[in-house]
Amino acid sequence: MRFPGHAVIFDLDGTLVDTAADLSGAVNRALKAIGRPAVPVEVVKSMIGGGFPNLVNKALEHSGGPLPADQLGPFVDKARTDYEAHVADTSTVLPGVMEAMRALHMRGVLMGVCTNKPAAASKKLLAAVGLDKYMPVLVGGDSLPMRKPHPKVAQEVLKRLNTTADSAVVVGDSETDVKLARSVNLPIILVEGGYSTTPVKQLGADLVLRTMAQLPQYLQT
Repeated sequence: MRFPGHAVIFDLDGTLVDTAADLSGAVNRALKAIGRPAVPVEVVKSMIGGGFPNLVNKALEHSGGPLPADQLGPFVDKARTDYEAHVADTSTVLPGVMEAMRALHMRGVLMGVCTNKPAAASKKLLAAVGLDKYMPVLVGGDSLPMRKPHPKVAQEVLKRLNTTADSAVVVGDSETDVKLARSVNLPIILVEGGYSTTPVKQLGADLVLRTMAQLPQYLQT
């Protein structure tokens, strides 16, 4: 089975880059500042995917419960600022990603990122791990009024890539990525080893890869 591969919309966290340790560090430093216990990194992994405020809210619930409404906004802002300062301290490109990027770039494939992570932090991360040269387009969680899996987010990536849905595919690691792809009638390829709490083979993808290195062989360019 091969898929249209003129353009690829990639998820970021858990698909291209392992960001769990840096996200966990920022969240736990913020929790420590208010006297809360740390959340284990493996638990943080299960919270990633709905945007940074969602991650912080889940961490608060796990560590003792929500904050009063008047304290929540400043707490999220503090944690976000901390994360952006440490966005690539330990984050690393996932296995097979660089190999796939080089192969797709040589074939002229258009590539963009669609993430619920804030755009500024996402761009800083891509530059730090050497993926920015392959990803000229990035739509983050604060780039539009809506976030993944809203169809307009995927449509914005395609617009910025100057391409159309009939030549594109979505590549991710979670149910959110499946919903995004289905919302705009795009094929969805999932990669194992990400942050999904449900095995990716159970999420209804068109194809599941063991590693990103397999991706080029399934794309028709």
